[in-house]
Amino acid sequence: MKHLNFSILLFVIVHTVYGQSIAIDSLDQFISKQMEHFDAVGMGIAIVQDDEIKYSKGFGTRTIHENETVNNNTLFGIGSISKSFTPIALAMLVDEGKLDWDDKVIQYLPYFQLYDPYVTNAFTIRDLLTHRSGLKGVSGGTLWYHSDLSREEIVKRLKYLKPESGYREKPAYQNTMFIVASKVVEAVIDGSWDDFIRNRIFNPLKMQNTVITQAERQQSNNISTPHIKDKDFNVIAIEQEKLDNMAPAGSFYASANDMARYMNFILNDGIVGMDTLVRPETFKEILKPQFHFKSSREPLHNEFTSYGFGWWLTPKNGNKILDHSGGIDGMSANCIMVKNKNFGVIVLSNSSASWIATALMYDVVGKYLGDSDYTDFSKLLKEFAPQWDGISAERRKDAKGVNIKGTKPSLIIDAYAGAFNDVMYGDINIVVKGDALQLSFSHTPLFTGNLKHWHYDTFEIIWEDPRMPSGFITFEFDTKRNVIGFKIDQPDLLDVDFTELNIKKKSD
Repeated sequence: MKHLNFSILLFVIVHTVYGQSIAIDSLDQFISKQMEHFDAVGMGIAIVQDDEIKYSKGFGTRTIHENETVNNNTLFGIGSISKSFTPIALAMLVDEGKLDWDDKVIQYLPYFQLYDPYVTNAFTIRDLLTHRSGLKGVSGGTLWYHSDLSREEIVKRLKYLKPESGYREKPAYQNTMFIVASKVVEAVIDGSWDDFIRNRIFNPLKMQNTVITQAERQQSNNISTPHIKDKDFNVIAIEQEKLDNMAPAGSFYASANDMARYMNFILNDGIVGMDTLVRPETFKEILKPQFHFKSSREPLHNEFTSYGFGWWLTPKNGNKILDHSGGIDGMSANCIMVKNKNFGVIVLSNSSASWIATALMYDVVGKYLGDSDYTDFSKLLKEFAPQWDGISAERRKDAKGVNIKGTKPSLIIDAYAGAFNDVMYGDINIVVKGDALQLSFSHTPLFTGNLKHWHYDTFEIIWEDPRMPSGFITFEFDTKRNVIGFKIDQPDLLDVDFTELNIKKKSD
């Protein structure tokens, strides 16, 4: 891939940052070229420096093949960047003397249980925010992913998840613990976590367009549509379903303008204007390394990476880098801030392919810092992205494995049907529909698909929703060839691990 000339971008960033003349048209042109390169639909970007919004703009359209243009107030899903709001809420409560970072979770949530009773009794609020529970990465995704389970119900079912490592032994990125953290907030306030976030964070920061729930999204008249690639790798629009139950971990929708205000708030250590929302000494705990993760891959060359409370923290060439990415179905976002230079960039995209958000973010911060590691990484992404569809096609082919032709199911179709259950998730049903089988999960309408015989007692799952790539279900039997359960092999599904389920047939 031809290496792009970034001299125009460098000129724009330097002049923007230091408050001189701003060559907006040059930056606009650069971003438009990147969108064309990545086949992007819509995007929002903001750059801040020294408590000022230096650049904030939207590009493309809110929905593919539609004429509704994106502006700097258009809402995009920010995914896991949403995680950073709950630690701020908790910090406010620390300031008020209502809790402490090292308080035990069961002190506030008596129904909170993990698999190991010792871990349950030792688990602290600090543990909730730092990905050190011992669970697998994104463990518990089947509980919240497009399900009708409430936040409290999700928390109550965590006790069935088996840990992968020892408590505080090694990090593994988590969503469910931030849901638990939101319930801790509610345990010490008069009201809901949602309203606390709106009243105590959104309102003072004038994040007037940012929303948390599906109902709020539906009321917005300036919101982008999520996009994915279908099985043939065509870009299509999809519906963004509820996701309210996992809001503390990733369902916020925000605009470039609103996120610019949020970045300035973070860079100012909890102060907005003349108002101190969080005491600086308390806020510093949020941005303090709490748990080390493995260093980033080449060519980023960071010394080490750690996690604070909702932010990755990386020292690099004398700079303190704060960053977090975010992804939900059909949306991606990337935010990076250079704390010691009071500089930040947010890139929002209404596409599940995160290439453009990541590449553009690294272009901007790399040129600002004069750090070729970032721009080299951006270059790699640009060269790699066009190959991704082919790689994905090969991965899907490999995931299917060998199809042994000429085999038949060992039972008649009706014998595979029945009511099944996983003790953590709940009921899962297989019914005969016409001359085929249909699989459905009781709490998750999205998990509905038809079963097509693959070989022996393995069936391919043809999910009804296009965001779900085909998977496989293999039935298990007792010695009398009665179906007693099944396992699901499902590749490439965001934050869902079906191998955590122990699905057994319910007794008649």
